[in-house]
Amino acid sequence: MNIEPRPHYTDEEKYNFYRLAAKRFKAELKLYGATAAIHLENKNDVNFWSKVLHYAYPQGKFRFITASRSIAGNDTCGCTQCLQYKDFLDEHFWIAIDSDYRYLNQQADIDAHHYILQTYTYSFENHFCFGENANLAEMEACGGNELKFDFVKFLREYSYIVYPLLVWQLYLLSVASDIFPQRVFHRLLILTCGSNATANNGAPVLQQLKERAHKLVKHLRHLYPDADPIWYEARCQSLGLRHDNCYLFVRGHQVYDLVVELGNRLRQEAKKDPKNDKHGERSFEHYLTSHLQFGGYEEIRKIVDDIHLALGLKTSTSEPASD
Repeated sequence: MNIEPRPHYTDEEKYNFYRLAAKRFKAELKLYGATAAIHLENKNDVNFWSKVLHYAYPQGKFRFITASRSIAGNDTCGCTQCLQYKDFLDEHFWIAIDSDYRYLNQQADIDAHHYILQTYTYSFENHFCFGENANLAEMEACGGNELKFDFVKFLREYSYIVYPLLVWQLYLLSVASDIFPQRVFHRLLILTCGSNATANNGAPVLQQLKERAHKLVKHLRHLYPDADPIWYEARCQSLGLRHDNCYLFVRGHQVYDLVVELGNRLRQEAKKDPKNDKHGERSFEHYLTSHLQFGGYEEIRKIVDDIHLALGLKTSTSEPASD
């Protein structure tokens, strides 16, 4: 069977292809009557970014692009596709991406001055998992007059456990990408929720995480006895990473899946209580993704400031822009 080789495109061809695509997005704005067109990583990002943009600029109308043609002619999504347009952004056309480690690594030109919005957390899922937001979702999903499970406390303890490993990974990635690959760290964060997962505010889950994390940190210290990540830790702390909020900076999928699993368990338990007839009709995940805690923490305030900057408005860390 003959398979045609993948065509090779020159840098100039790629540049012109994405320049013309960006030009079309801008030209179509008048048809949509929109403030700006924003290329997202994929359709799953729409809920988060629509909430943030509405809070920051309620009178605005934004056109979301969740996928676009690659130069090979395929419908393509993801961060890499968004960044193909990096050289052609302006007040009419932006991109919005998950930070991953870009913010903590201070990747150049990923900022609102270049019309790039970022999450400042690892991904948008981390924002929905903000402790106070998860507690609110629990009250809505489970009913009752008090929390049966404190997500703020749980995620703080989770963060203290994970923090040393995250610092090690960021430090080692700055040396060589294959020493402590992200996939290894991500696998460690996939936790098993047994039948007693919510007992003692998630202590069985945290114990599982603690055993894994301590074992790996010990292994890394043994392999690299001369390594000193303290200077890198100080750098990360200056960017907002702390022992108590580390869960905002690790892979959002893992944190989100864990929070949703625990929330589902809590809702199932609440539905079994004959005295509780106030539990919500929708899933825990529905309530978790229905709201955000604007003004509640620095990372989401930074996004609001970035939106104001991209719009040419005066920035604010507490109140949305007004007419």
